[in-house]
Amino acid sequence: MDQRLFQAALNGDVDHLLREVEANPSMLHAVALEDGENPLHIACLAGHLNFAATVVKLRPQLSWELNQDGFSPLHIAASCGHIEIVKELLQVNIDLCLELLLSHLESIDCTTAQGETALHLAVKNNQFKVFQALIQHVKQVNKEDLLNSKDLYENTILHLAVYKKQYQVVDHILNGGVISKEKMELNSLNKSGLTPVDMLLMFQSEAGDREIHDILIQTGALKAGNLQYTYTRRKNKSS
Repeated sequence: MDQRLFQAALNGDVDHLLREVEANPSMLHAVALEDGENPLHIACLAGHLNFAATVVKLRPQLSWELNQDGFSPLHIAASCGHIEIVKELLQVNIDLCLELLLSHLESIDCTTAQGETALHLAVKNNQFKVFQALIQHVKQVNKEDLLNSKDLYENTILHLAVYKKQYQVVDHILNGGVISKEKMELNSLNKSGLTPVDMLLMFQSEAGDREIHDILIQTGALKAGNLQYTYTRRKNKSS
């Protein structure tokens, strides 16, 4: 790689990158033919989001390249904890996510400083295709317990999906047949003492809320206030 381009990537100098590309439009194509690291590898290592995003926009194919150690830009960004760059790279192709999971199986267990798993992040960032791929992977590696993992605020992915009004996510995990409904803790309480149903009822005002509500109720979801009542009835019946 040209030393000036290397330095620009290391410093996150987007202006220099654009000047170089303007002077030589095929520059990033030529870089792809070289061995070793490309500018995207360097930007991912240094954590320069804007530079990485610009390279991806100009030459998305660089997202797939492996460096001399066999690492893609996504591997590097993920291992360095540069979450925003990871999100940017995943916009290129969902298969990049699968590549990361297949190369580093343990990455599915990783969490952010906020206690968020990859599943939490997919829901929070409205990445349904990523979410689908993650669910398939979770099932294949027998990690379905991650479906009930809680973030710093003790929200499960179901809490977040309901709060974000993501009907597709709710339908996929409860009616999609991909995983067993019994694996889901439908009535888990978050830090505010709310179940997913409570989350929906607190902010119920948009189209599609009724459909989400129906799925939750049909699968046995309850409001927090009804949990103790249900438990007491069952206890009395067994006495």
